[in-house]
Amino acid sequence: MSLFNRIDQRIVPVNNLVLLILVFFFIFIIPYFPVAWHHLLGNVFFSLIFFISIFALNTGRKTMLIIAIVAFVTEWITEWIQMSLLNYISLLINILFFQIIVIKMIIQIAKNKKADARVIFESINGYLLIGLMFITWVAVAMRYDSGAFSFPTDSPSFQDYTYFTFVTMTTLGYGDITPQLPFARSMSMLISTTGQIYIAVIIAMLVGKYAASQKD
Repeated sequence: MSLFNRIDQRIVPVNNLVLLILVFFFIFIIPYFPVAWHHLLGNVFFSLIFFISIFALNTGRKTMLIIAIVAFVTEWITEWIQMSLLNYISLLINILFFQIIVIKMIIQIAKNKKADARVIFESINGYLLIGLMFITWVAVAMRYDSGAFSFPTDSPSFQDYTYFTFVTMTTLGYGDITPQLPFARSMSMLISTTGQIYIAVIIAMLVGKYAASQKD
């Protein structure tokens, strides 16, 4: 094994841990800060998640880095130039990015022969990144039709999208925010179904890997 590969094998697990911390902070900690800080902190951590998630992958980093740079640039340009089309493009790139990242992470988990700490981090990150992907789906839906979901305010924030997405994804469903249009209901069903399927598949894979390692 080359020196580069040995270093790479050590860095990837660390990057997965850093990614987990960043995503956890973005989803669960930012709401504790003053509301005036939410937008800036959300943008900063969202950008960091883009780039760290690339280095949590074993392969395909160059292609993902290009997508991340494009997403990063369009994301921050929309902060300064209020263009509806550019905002749509930014959200669609986000969706594409997270879809590819999640698929690659699931493949990494499947290929790993042991249920070690790295695989555990990858599994948790995969679940949370699916949530981030669906957050952008909800944001696109609200851009398309502001009546798609019954948010309590006329201008819901990214934190509102995050709350609804993870409450739906875990099938908790408080009912304070509900889908109002047919495509929004379909999206909500997809979010909840995907969350449950992911958990079932990943747990089965982890149990299988642990059982196989115990036999060895």
